Amino acid sequence: MNKTMLDCICERLKPVLGTKGMFLVREGDPVNQMLFIIRGHLDSYTKNGGHTGFFDSYWIGPGYFCSEELLTWALDLRHSIILPSSTRTVKVIAEVEALFL
Repeated sequence: MNKTMLDCICERLKPVLGTKGMFLVREGDPVNQMLFIIRGHLDSYTKNGGHTGFFDSYWIGPGYFCSEELLTWALDLRHSIILPSSTRTVKVIAEVEALFL
């Protein structure tokens, strides 16, 4: 990535603080931002596994990101103007400092 592109991305990053219990992303909602975690921990889970009783959960923390559906959508040359839907719910477990893009 060249310096101009990196500078452009950095200019668009917005800091966010999340408190325990706060939902940053909800499964099924449109994804319009990616989240890069600097500090804290989140629970990322889904109940949409295609069958009754499905539940998948994992913790994410510093150095991780979520809402990668947006990246996949943006890189698809045939993407529509309709934003992708989130495949997971992301909830703050311990106070989080992150950047939205």
